[in-house]
Amino acid sequence: EFDDLGERDDLGLFDRGLWGGVVVMGNAVLNTSSSTIGNANSPKYDVFEGLPDNQINGQNVYRFGGNNDSDNSGEIQYVSIRHGGFAFLANKELNGLSMCALGNGTTIDHVEAYAFADDGFEFFGGTVNTKYLVSAFNDDDTFDTDQGYRGKNQFWFSIQEDGKRDNGGEWNGEPNGIAVSNAPIANFQLYNATFIGAGNGGTNTTANHGLTIRQYSSPKVYNSILTDFTTSHGNGSVGLNISDTQSGAMLTAGLMDLRENIVAGFGSAVTNARSAILLSDASRSNSTVNPLLTSISRLNDHALDPRLATNSPALSTSIVAPNDGFYTQAGYKGAFGTSTLWAESWTALDALGFLPCETVITPAAAVVVPPNAVTLTITPSGANANINCNSQVGYSYQLESSATLNPTAWGNEGAAQAGTGNTLTFTVPATGAKYFRVKAN
Repeated sequence: EFDDLGERDDLGLFDRGLWGGVVVMGNAVLNTSSSTIGNANSPKYDVFEGLPDNQINGQNVYRFGGNNDSDNSGEIQYVSIRHGGFAFLANKELNGLSMCALGNGTTIDHVEAYAFADDGFEFFGGTVNTKYLVSAFNDDDTFDTDQGYRGKNQFWFSIQEDGKRDNGGEWNGEPNGIAVSNAPIANFQLYNATFIGAGNGGTNTTANHGLTIRQYSSPKVYNSILTDFTTSHGNGSVGLNISDTQSGAMLTAGLMDLRENIVAGFGSAVTNARSAILLSDASRSNSTVNPLLTSISRLNDHALDPRLATNSPALSTSIVAPNDGFYTQAGYKGAFGTSTLWAESWTALDALGFLPCETVITPAAAVVVPPNAVTLTITPSGANANINCNSQVGYSYQLESSATLNPTAWGNEGAAQAGTGNTLTFTVPATGAKYFRVKAN
């Protein structure tokens, strides 16, 4: 379905399930597969949930997992993914961005998942590092992890809508429902996150929790804020929930670590003795004070400003992220300080009027509208094949081909053609088997 990018009101603010989602699959290590055959393989692999283990030209195209933690699955930067999460099987909805065994050679930053019928982001094992992620108004969890995820992360922001919510983070060490202690342990790092829950304005009777940590998960979370979750109706909410003895053992062993975090605006800050240690141990410096964000709104009234107020207790911390070339040295808690609002100018939150109206775009600096989606048709022509595509004036179109689905194996087929507003035709020899695509620039 084509969406008019110039008309911001052609969809409801919280329309969901209008399409699927973005799934990227790589060759980094998984600790456990939900597939018995994949679990017995070396290295382990899994098949993306709900899909068959199909082969195309000898490649199992829905498999992920391998033995290369430095795997590079490409770059996703300044991308807003919106209004998806279509359910293709019962309890099998696609997330906004599913990162399946991605290695730390992959680049993921400045990505938004907006109004999805399932999770905003889900990590299935791997070691991919991420920065500047926004998970807004998604049905289920804002950030979900499974299968031994071990990456570095900084500057995550999430907010939930009052009618749709589950966990801020649902962090499993193994596939959901499988409790085994396979290596590698899920010990990802997260600095400077702000999780805003669903507030108290809605009527949803399901729980709305901060972080639910289970099944051998051992995250390290520092300088983060969890606030404004449901407290007064339904099942209430819990800020920190180490839900089982397996993850509790990770905390006792020092593999899990949460320090210099603020947990405020919940029915209960913690849910059991395992979780209570995170607050009762003063050396961890976790607190339940009001973080004093500038303002919270779930309406498109330009009143959502998650930056810290000038008198916020989150403006100081004893922990600073490592100076290792990836992390930014931020001396405050949460995804934003008092000045820069890095979610401006590229997110749905900004385009739809949730964030403060601070950026003025002059015509000379206006964003160029991307080309329309390209549709290909192939028709025989003697010993050749004609590949036809729609075009727009002002864009250049290049036909590419590859004998495999390897993302590095594509090459140009002939010269690029200028868009005319009409159909373009590329003629190629009708021999062998190839994949074709057209790139518009």
